Amino acid sequence: MAQALFTIPDSSQKEQDLFRRLHGLYEEQRQIYGQVLELSRQQGNLVHNRSNLSEIRQLLQKKNVCLEIIKRLELTERSAKIEWEQGKRHWSAFNQASLNQTLVKVSTLIEDILLCEEKNDLEFIQQMKAQQ
Repeated sequence: MAQALFTIPDSSQKEQDLFRRLHGLYEEQRQIYGQVLELSRQQGNLVHNRSNLSEIRQLLQKKNVCLEIIKRLELTERSAKIEWEQGKRHWSAFNQASLNQTLVKVSTLIEDILLCEEKNDLEFIQQMKAQQ
């Protein structure tokens, strides 16, 4: 009877696979968050111009779709993120730095979105108070 042959991927291949998956995830998130930021800015313009609420709702729905996509992406790569975190002290400094740079870009977009949303909310509240 022949022995079953199998190979255990070496850590460098495993690291590269995880890196590619996570880098792809974060780049895709960065693009989608960029869309959310643009939609938030458009929403701000609509609020500023006192546009119809139905137009604003349409933008909110588009933002919701984007956020649902991000949520699904996160769930899809949850195991890769856990695996990376568990082994990251063994991964190369270059890959760690590269992923970190991509995450900083994503974080910056999220901060920009939050600031834009806060500005939009404040303007909307001021308009509602002025109507009373």
